[in-house]
Amino acid sequence: MRMDNYTKKEMIQDFKQIKELIREENLDGASITSLIADVYEHYDVASRCNLKHSKGHYSDLLSRLIKTYGH
Repeated sequence: MRMDNYTKKEMIQDFKQIKELIREENLDGASITSLIADVYEHYDVASRCNLKHSKGHYSDLLSRLIKTYGH
């Protein structure tokens, strides 16, 4: 099994891509909330399956999205 070598750099790149998608698609609050919920579902699966590296990636990404769009 391949080890997931999570880095903050990857999370930042994913965040930038999501931010660009939100801008390009001109997403509204409900759509952004749905997108954040999708990221949470990935985090939840990683947590339940004890995928430590993926869990860290989605946790950091979720935190960044909530700080940027959730308030």
